[in-house]
Amino acid sequence: MIDFLTMATRKPLAWNNHLEEAMALLIRNQAAFVEQIARNDQERLKLQRESLEWHLENKEWRIQTEEWQRKTEAWQLKTEEWQSAAEKRFDKIEQRLAKIEESLVQLPKTILQSVLEQLPKIIVKDVLEKLPKAVKKEIGFTTPT
Repeated sequence: MIDFLTMATRKPLAWNNHLEEAMALLIRNQAAFVEQIARNDQERLKLQRESLEWHLENKEWRIQTEEWQRKTEAWQLKTEEWQSAAEKRFDKIEQRLAKIEESLVQLPKTILQSVLEQLPKIIVKDVLEKLPKAVKKEIGFTTPT
């Protein structure tokens, strides 16, 4: 014969054990879940810190790069100004050299013309100086003082 009283009391005990086991499992799972959330939060914070550090380093690198670009552009501008000034000076030097070359080409002609212009004066003076005093007096030649 089946003892209903024992059965009734046993089922609730077994049912209570299962309930307790289920609650214990639920509590362990919740603890593991909370622990995992804490680890995830720590990892997230670590990644945020690393990201912030990277952004700061990247910002610093960008600032240095921009400064380097500004200095490079300023140097390039100065170089272009220097080159422009050098080209102007070179152009002036070339112009002066062209004038000098032209003068040197004309120099023999100028010398020859000057000699030819002065030659009659020199010859006349030399001839007049060699003339006797009487002839000089006759033609009215006076020596410069």
